[in-house]
Amino acid sequence: MTDIAPMGGGPLAHEPPVVEVRHLTVSYGSVVAVDSVSFTLGFGEAVALVGPNGAGKSSLLRSMAGMESATGEVYVRGKECHHQDWGTHIAYVPQRASARWDLPLTVLDVTVAGRRALTRRWMRPSRDDLDAAREALAQFELVALADRVIGTLSGGQAQRVLLARAMVQEPEVLLLDEPYAGLDIQSSELLSRTLRDMSASNVTVLCALHEIATARDTFPRAIALNQRIISDGPSREVLDDAGIARVFTSNHRADRSP
Repeated sequence: MTDIAPMGGGPLAHEPPVVEVRHLTVSYGSVVAVDSVSFTLGFGEAVALVGPNGAGKSSLLRSMAGMESATGEVYVRGKECHHQDWGTHIAYVPQRASARWDLPLTVLDVTVAGRRALTRRWMRPSRDDLDAAREALAQFELVALADRVIGTLSGGQAQRVLLARAMVQEPEVLLLDEPYAGLDIQSSELLSRTLRDMSASNVTVLCALHEIATARDTFPRAIALNQRIISDGPSREVLDDAGIARVFTSNHRADRSP
């Protein structure tokens, strides 16, 4: 397996955070999935979000992206992010399995659709939109597949399409939910290189994943979540043997039933 260099480190000491999450809580009835979580993300920082199944990773990402009801606040560049602002700052890449791959859409169709979050236009894409989509396809080595129907793609190709769709939004922050799931080694390495390039371009990356070795070797920082933040720091410390045991054996469960 080819070694992948870690992504860019944390924010510079004098730089304010690009994202600040304050006391974010996500509940489903009486069950609390994310319990008063607070953290910051710096410009170009690459952070792994790890934790067991049911830890609230997807709920946290979806709430940060404005797709899940939550209490608490999300600030981008010091300003509270309201629903109408999310698409101009934050791009969300869902789990591949949750996307619709049976629609008669091409790779270019799916990619250019990402521009709607930026432009707020729901009409036929403009020439600028198409140019941006083709540029994103080139970035992710997908130009040859532009006219391919999405249902015929491999897992790695499909993941790159979702990334291209997110990047045409020109986001400052990229949230990814389990992008490594089901990828072969070659596709995983390509994904890591792609995320590293984004981080180097000052795109802030927060990536939920189960692959501990990938999180430790690729992302400089890790946040361990189990409804609450269990630990947050350099990934090789958060995800050493003791840290892994602490994260995956913690039993924080919040139930606010009367």
